[in-house]
Amino acid sequence: MGCPVSKPTPTLPIASGREVRAVIVRLLSVHRGRTIAAAVLLLLASVLGLVLPLCLGRIVDAVVRDAGPAVIGGWAFGAAAGAIGAALMGMWGSRVLVGLVQQTLASLREEVFASAMRLPVATIDDGESADLLSRVTGDVEAVAEAGGDVMPTLLSALFAIAVSLASLAALDLRLALAGLACVPCYVWGTRVFLKHSRVVFREVREREAARSQAVLEAVEGRETLTALGEETHALDRVAVRARASIRTQIVGARLRNRLFFTINGGEAIGMVALLGTGFALSGVGAVTVGMVTTAALVFHRLFGPIGQLIFGLDDIQRATIGLARLVGVIEAAPPAVPAPQREVTRSGLAEGHIAVALNDVSFRYPRTGRGVQHVTLTIPAGTTAAFVGASGSGKSTVARLIAGQYAPDSGTLDTSAQPYTISQELHQFRGTVAENLRLAAPEAADEEIHAALAAVGAEWALESQQPERWDEGRIQQIAVARALLADPEIVILDEPTAEVGLQQRPAVDRAIALLRQERTAVYIAHQLQPTATAEQIGVFADGRLVQHGTHAELRAAAGPYRELWSAQLGESGSPATDAFDTDLSDPDPSDPESENP
Repeated sequence: MGCPVSKPTPTLPIASGREVRAVIVRLLSVHRGRTIAAAVLLLLASVLGLVLPLCLGRIVDAVVRDAGPAVIGGWAFGAAAGAIGAALMGMWGSRVLVGLVQQTLASLREEVFASAMRLPVATIDDGESADLLSRVTGDVEAVAEAGGDVMPTLLSALFAIAVSLASLAALDLRLALAGLACVPCYVWGTRVFLKHSRVVFREVREREAARSQAVLEAVEGRETLTALGEETHALDRVAVRARASIRTQIVGARLRNRLFFTINGGEAIGMVALLGTGFALSGVGAVTVGMVTTAALVFHRLFGPIGQLIFGLDDIQRATIGLARLVGVIEAAPPAVPAPQREVTRSGLAEGHIAVALNDVSFRYPRTGRGVQHVTLTIPAGTTAAFVGASGSGKSTVARLIAGQYAPDSGTLDTSAQPYTISQELHQFRGTVAENLRLAAPEAADEEIHAALAAVGAEWALESQQPERWDEGRIQQIAVARALLADPEIVILDEPTAEVGLQQRPAVDRAIALLRQERTAVYIAHQLQPTATAEQIGVFADGRLVQHGTHAELRAAAGPYRELWSAQLGESGSPATDAFDTDLSDPDPSDPESENP
């Protein structure tokens, strides 16, 4: 039996129809002249498109009364001229409209990406990152596809429908009313489609985001999953979410098929009604055969635009949902104003006392309610504070509060300087090693770069031949060298070796040990051994600081730290090989503990 699948909840808000319209109107108002020009050209194309059926009707009447080749040839020339004029005008209008739509979409994409970059870190960390990823990829693609390919066609169809209906009414109101026999099928099919499709297509996007999140987690955590033998569980989770996405897409396909059936049936009913009425009216001399021919051709001319409009509802719905999700990103982002500089208290460091001070600090993520409560802690300058605890205990949240990524909901937090963070997320930026390092110090000279690389044991980066892709250990060595160039007073090390392989870890440990020297450090760790020589250790659980002290004090006291230490290292576990005590010289291959992380 499959696992029950709950409906995914998006992390970011979805904008209302009013908010979406406001954004679109604002974007289009910048190009008001081009918008009017595109509308006029498409309207003229629709009017010229009526010349062909009108001329063909006249040709039929001319043949019936034997008007002669000259008259018939004149109407044939008019039909050809009208068709060519309509085609040229339509191409011109479509070209202007496509340019307008693409420029508007470009502005929308830029605004969405700019808004995504302004989103508070807490908003992203509060839920599944794939929700934002799916919006700036899948939703942008859906809106771009609809805007670039569908929108010009649909606008042309709207003008063609309006002009054709007006011409039918002007030709003969009775024939026009007969053609309206198709309306009930159109209305019923469209209402049923719209009633269900918006919900279905929104769920399609949400389930695609949930599936992407499962894939991301499986790929990013593959080493841990493999080590724990949980690959099957992760793959099952991906499969469950993928099947849920497929089932929702199948429901959408069924909705489209039902719409096609009702529209085709309506077209057949309308044409039969019009021709039957025309036959009856022409039999009593109320209309000519040419008028009936013109009416039938104009009505048949409606099939294409109406089909494009109704069948395009599929793309319109996807684009509408995509727009709502994209505008949701815009609405969720704070205004694009310079962020106020964080005030720091430098007197503590100048006096050689406190570098970081938290007093009764609490913080909650806006949606899930997770966070930390009533944390009070001080970190003397030049010392290391290690935060430990299970995943979700609050240790990383406190580190991000110290880093300034979040603002406390209550309490006070002071730092003597802006902290510098090295996280477990390994990323190699495009460019050379020097360009990677100068992200932190743009003015750094080549000699300074070489010194930083040598200090962290990254002599490989000085070689002329470098691999296009560095392994995890090398990426983290570059990250530490970048931090050395930045020369921060406070450094936050958030699981800096979590993604580094065992072979590369000693080199990274030595680089981190060098970075710690004469600096205030906050070290986040799941493994306890690297924390043993920190001047103070904070143990977190359920968003609270539940234990605090040195390694020796916490080992001696009953509590979670002693239990975790015994579980990970046993009672004989020795902190002598911890990362903070790593010797900066090369490890001795004969020493079995020199390779310990």
